[in-house]
Amino acid sequence: MAEQVTSEKPAPTGDSREAAKLREELARARQEVMRLRDLLIGKDGEVGMLRGRVAELEEGSARLMVAAARLRARLQLLRSPGAVLRRLRRTRD
Repeated sequence: MAEQVTSEKPAPTGDSREAAKLREELARARQEVMRLRDLLIGKDGEVGMLRGRVAELEEGSARLMVAAARLRARLQLLRSPGAVLRRLRRTRD
């Protein structure tokens, strides 16, 4: 006699339940990896922007330091009139 074909699925065995759990865990892990990857890309962009800003500020502060040194040198000359006269005499000679 021919066997009857039914559309019922057999009850899952222990191995197939374990495989389903592992697939779910793998899917969650992949989602977490993607989330962390996106977070890392965003932070990397922030770091790049901040490094550029630091470079701008360092360049500006270097120019200010040079200007401050020049002003200090000129102020020293103005504070001691004798030094100004000596300097003028040296340039004439």
